[in-house]
Amino acid sequence: MIKVTAIETGKARMKTAQRAGREGRGPLGRKIDIFRDPEWVEPLPILAFLIEHPEGRFLVDTGDTWRNSVPGYLPGWNPFYRQVSIRVAPEEEIGPRLRDMGIDPARDIAAVVLTHFHHDHTGGLDHFPHTRIIGPRENHAVSTGLRGMMMGCLPQRWPVWLDPELVVPDGAPIGPFPGSYPLTRDGRIAMVPTPGHVRGHCAVVVRDDDVTYFLAGDATYSQDNLRADRTDGVTNDPATALATLRAIKAFAANQPTIILPAHDPDGPARLAGKVVFS
Repeated sequence: MIKVTAIETGKARMKTAQRAGREGRGPLGRKIDIFRDPEWVEPLPILAFLIEHPEGRFLVDTGDTWRNSVPGYLPGWNPFYRQVSIRVAPEEEIGPRLRDMGIDPARDIAAVVLTHFHHDHTGGLDHFPHTRIIGPRENHAVSTGLRGMMMGCLPQRWPVWLDPELVVPDGAPIGPFPGSYPLTRDGRIAMVPTPGHVRGHCAVVVRDDDVTYFLAGDATYSQDNLRADRTDGVTNDPATALATLRAIKAFAANQPTIILPAHDPDGPARLAGKVVFS
């Protein structure tokens, strides 16, 4: 028996042009659209997902941190951070959330799995100093240094002890995904490549007896966007992002699948009701 739980770690707001890029716009045009867009979407959840499996507890992504509110935490020289608004109270961070569930984040998690290294997925890493941290090698390569800082990552804020286990999803194909990286010996939890939002992005597939959970990270911001083939405004590769959306839908067409993006306000209700993609 496998259990998946959605854990909200505060709220994020973004421009409408970030949630869905304009069709026909390339990478630069999409960024310009975000800066010009006066409209903001409603506050969206910043979700992490706890997987309870016979081999242990696995956490997918760590949400964000209250330190976003501290002047100077976000680099003022990068205008990207003025196009998003992160609101996290200290007790909303992933560590307190897990402790509220009776779980010690420093000791009771078998592994933290990062779909990618953007700041709203790595902001809670400080709570896991003794835990195996797994992330996609290709994404990590574009998330460090000045390049990473320009692209929504905060490598200068990562814990000094962080030495992630960087993996490549080059194992057996899973459905339309050309490779995978198994996270459990039984293969029921695995990373699959879902590039597009950023290079090297991975999602996590969790296969239970009666249903499959697809923890999409930011491969799509919502199930509605997925259904409509709407890629986001962040992508530097709209064609690859669209191919990923279609691969996710093809996967879900072949087995009962609950789609769980990291910022979909409807995701936790779908999870609770076991509502599959159709």
